[in-house]
Amino acid sequence: MPSLTIMFTWEIGQGFGHVFPLLPIARELQSAGHRVIFALRDVRGAGALLQREGFTVLQAPFHPDRFFPANGPQPQSMADILSVFGFTNRVHLSGMAAAWRSLYDLCQPDVVVASYAPLSLLCARAAGIPTVLMALPFELPADVHPSMVFRTGLPAADARADERVIGAVNQVFANSPVTTVRGVFAADKTFMMSYPELDAFGPRTDVEYIGSLFVSDVGNPPRWPDGEHPFKVLAYLNADIPALDLLREEIHASPYAYCVTLRDGTEAMLAQWRAPNVWIVNDQILLAQALRECDAVLTYGGVGFVSASLLAGKPMVFYIRQLEQYFTARQVVKLGAGVHPQTPQGVRQALDVVLHTPSYAEAAQRFSQTYQGHQPQAIAIQIVSKICAVSQNAKNTKAVI
Repeated sequence: MPSLTIMFTWEIGQGFGHVFPLLPIARELQSAGHRVIFALRDVRGAGALLQREGFTVLQAPFHPDRFFPANGPQPQSMADILSVFGFTNRVHLSGMAAAWRSLYDLCQPDVVVASYAPLSLLCARAAGIPTVLMALPFELPADVHPSMVFRTGLPAADARADERVIGAVNQVFANSPVTTVRGVFAADKTFMMSYPELDAFGPRTDVEYIGSLFVSDVGNPPRWPDGEHPFKVLAYLNADIPALDLLREEIHASPYAYCVTLRDGTEAMLAQWRAPNVWIVNDQILLAQALRECDAVLTYGGVGFVSASLLAGKPMVFYIRQLEQYFTARQVVKLGAGVHPQTPQGVRQALDVVLHTPSYAEAAQRFSQTYQGHQPQAIAIQIVSKICAVSQNAKNTKAVI
């Protein structure tokens, strides 16, 4: 097959979780001789790393940050999320769409692979570029109208939020109108980067579940505090977690050894966290090694980190910062592999329970055994062939027409 130009796109969300799952696929595409471009909402975290690996990194068109605060009102449906990111304002949507079209004109991608990047999908479809969607469960709404309310799983009683999104999208993309919010995310091929057991809105029949494509070979080796500690806890936290100071105090008072990644933590925050039982960084650590060495995991619930922990057979305690992570935590609790306390004090108590009750580790190990053949690299190879097939199918269709 001739060399292709593949553009990975990301528009909505925060953190590494929208970029790192794409890395195994990008590596396989690059090794097969294809040109890989990343157009990212936020180039600050992953841009330099991707460039070091030989990928082209561009700033993606995006709506200014207006994220839902962790301690504030949360979105009720995907229509609410899209409205915050410009999808109800025809002028804003037109401007961002023009930027995407210009980016496509400059890069000439053969396939667009989107990770929570609905406008890039709409613009690619309008330009006749084949599309692939790589979705996490929370990011892909059900094909119902009005949109499903996240917490109830039922369609909203009021369709006005959906209709504002649909109306603005159809004004800007009149030649390819949508009838539901789900239609905004339509692609030639859709992969769900999770497992049916972790999909709070599934299992679904209109997607291909491929498991989590987490990256575990990036970062520095983990370290553990010196001294005698009965258990080791691997913690992946975020600087904007509510009541973080109280959580720090609970961890300092705990008898366990902690290896902590505090994402977006300042040097001053790291200094406050350091203690005889805490080793802490604000950068990536080698996840594979850290999971081998720990006895349990404390996390705010990102799908990739949770999947890696389950595949390593490690029980979990959750301290949630956003609605999306709540659904992942709920699924793990259903599996019997984790606990979701509501307070910092509850976190300490939950760790005691998880570490001293064998059933939690046993449940995590059952999940690990179910997916023991899961190898992100092998899955990435399969996805590469399917991405290339999407491009070839589009060319065959054009030839017939």
